[in-house]
Amino acid sequence: MLCICSFLLTDISDCAVAILSESIEKHDRNIYEMGADNLSNEQRAALFSKVLGRPITYEQKSMEDFYKTCIGFGMSHSLAFNFVSYQMTEKCMSTILQIALLINRPLRTVEDWIKENASAFQ
Repeated sequence: MLCICSFLLTDISDCAVAILSESIEKHDRNIYEMGADNLSNEQRAALFSKVLGRPITYEQKSMEDFYKTCIGFGMSHSLAFNFVSYQMTEKCMSTILQIALLINRPLRTVEDWIKENASAFQ
């Protein structure tokens, strides 16, 4: 099973660079929320299909199977339980467009990330 978190690390790191390289006064005591593309699992599969040029389908695993998979990868019970709980409730943060102001560029999308990493899925 492939689980893609839409939280794109480049946006996060660019935001940190902007904050740490600008004056303390500009960002003093500010709190910046971060989010990402709000896509369903089926929409993510469709993006992979589009970018990779081959059919990719989403298949829902049972909570028990997903937990066993996480444990099989060496996760502790606590981490696996919380990860599975989060995934199964389909919590998804919405895109926080204000971050684009901090990083001085448009936010990246899941499609951008898939295109940049397409060779890893061939």
